[in-house]
Amino acid sequence: MVPFLFIALFAAAPPFEESFRAGLMALQANDLKAAEVNLEAAASAKPENGRVWIALAQTLRKLHLDAKAEEAANRAARFGASDAPVMQSLAIYYAESGASLKSADALAKYAALNPKDSAARDRAEALYFEAAQALLRQEKFADAIGVLEPGAANLPGSAQLRLALGVAYYGLRRFDDAARAFLATIAISPETEQPYLFLGRFLDQIPDRLPVVTKEFVAYEAAHPSSYAGYFLHARALDAQAQDPDGAAKLLDRAIALNDRDAAVHFEFGTVLDRLQRYAEAAREFGKAASLDPNDPAAHYRLARDYDRLGKHEEAEEERRLHAGLTQKQDAVR
Repeated sequence: MVPFLFIALFAAAPPFEESFRAGLMALQANDLKAAEVNLEAAASAKPENGRVWIALAQTLRKLHLDAKAEEAANRAARFGASDAPVMQSLAIYYAESGASLKSADALAKYAALNPKDSAARDRAEALYFEAAQALLRQEKFADAIGVLEPGAANLPGSAQLRLALGVAYYGLRRFDDAARAFLATIAISPETEQPYLFLGRFLDQIPDRLPVVTKEFVAYEAAHPSSYAGYFLHARALDAQAQDPDGAAKLLDRAIALNDRDAAVHFEFGTVLDRLQRYAEAAREFGKAASLDPNDPAAHYRLARDYDRLGKHEEAEEERRLHAGLTQKQDAVR
């Protein structure tokens, strides 16, 4: 760390006061008391020089003067925000101090100042994501948002951080914010499937965004004709808007031809067939959904309704019994 600081900061700097040079040389030689005295003198002479503050922060940390080191690092961040070597050194300083998120902030700012260093940007993205992922796994969604919002702002082209931010918003039922984050993910990385699938989960919660979301589903379907997801999501968007049930049925038929093992697709097909009053076919699809996902009470509820419509009242009663039992289990878990 010290040789890098000496080379990167001193070599890149214009001629500077003797105290700064002496401080850097002492820091390189690990003469920490001399480095502290000289660098403090340099900081007093030029308090807006970020390079002095990061060198001083490193010195003070080595002297175990943690509060003073943190104050010096904060000043380095403030006065060196547009100085790439300062931001790079600050990222290393925070990493060595165990402050991974502050290291990510500094590294992201360095990467913005030096866009050719893609490795630095990738490392900043990984630091943000690793911190957020641990929080998402614990369902600490608000804390994850506290990590991901500044991370996404510092790395605006990161599809990974936008996607994770959408998941955190979704976990808090902030559906409009989640939709915005997932749409931003799609704009950055239209080939990534997850944001489309997440959007498909809560279409009924974002009615104002449905036209835009539908366009994205159609585009994904066109770009991936061998994937069932595009047809399924397009049909689901049509159904959410009560549009073209015949067209939705055809899309779902294609989706099932490509993947017959997704309960959600069969359930959606049953919903569309109900709308078309094709109750026997709808019952078949709800039955398939129930067999693929036996813990979902909704399929049994819809199946009971269709059995009643078909005059199969004993079967309907059995489905109501299954629905009640599964609902009771879900309520107990909550």
